[in-house]
Amino acid sequence: MVNIKSKEFRITILMLLAMITWGLSWTNAKIVGNYGSAPLMMFWRFFIATLSFAPIVWWHGQSLKITKEAIRIIILNSIFMVSYNYFFFKGTQVGLAGAGGVLVTTLNPILTALFSALFFSGYLLKKDIVGLILGFIGGAFIIKIWDLNFAQLFQSGNFHFIMSSLSWVSVTILTSRSKEVIHFLPYSFWCFAISAILSLFFGWNEPLVSVFQFDWIFWLNMMSMAVAAMAFGTSIYFQASVELGAKKASAYIFTVPLSSMGFAMLFLNEPLIY
Repeated sequence: MVNIKSKEFRITILMLLAMITWGLSWTNAKIVGNYGSAPLMMFWRFFIATLSFAPIVWWHGQSLKITKEAIRIIILNSIFMVSYNYFFFKGTQVGLAGAGGVLVTTLNPILTALFSALFFSGYLLKKDIVGLILGFIGGAFIIKIWDLNFAQLFQSGNFHFIMSSLSWVSVTILTSRSKEVIHFLPYSFWCFAISAILSLFFGWNEPLVSVFQFDWIFWLNMMSMAVAAMAFGTSIYFQASVELGAKKASAYIFTVPLSSMGFAMLFLNEPLIY
């Protein structure tokens, strides 16, 4: 019993730290978005995350060998990770980083619970239903749905933020089911690596080596996104999805909006969204 509580406390602390790095990543994305296209940023984020995560897999003595069953779920998850990152970068290029962080991380747990219940034999308690309704109302207020038109949906970045949220729901659900075929460490490594390869299809004509001409501000923010938010933050989230399940893991994302808004106000001078 003590070991279980200790394990839960450990994963809680790690998840809170991971969510802080996710909150900061929205500001990081807004900054690096000024240096190049979304496909270019995607590739380098995944590539650096793969390199930085490899020693962790080795340190824990995990094999990188994967089964046919694992390959299928890794490739599918990588597709959704690329989709998420594409809309993540595009959204922050045209919209507010703080608003995006609040909207996406508010919708993620709500949509995960809803999709799990609808398509994967999950269940919703009364409190879950109330939470879903309140969450959707909150999301509607964030995007100011009462004065939103189709053109503004794209111009504000809200379309990209909504699509990134839908993509991440798929990542969460797939990852929670990956525990049956592969350990979360090699799973994380291969998802990062294959996502980097898939990103090349989006940026095949991008000047990939141009990033070496960028200044320290770019690299500081890129390293924060790739190493802290992805290699650390995302892998911890994958671990929580495996150990706690999709619904419980996604609930931690509710802690992201505060840090996302705070970092955006501090470093980007963005207004408080209310």
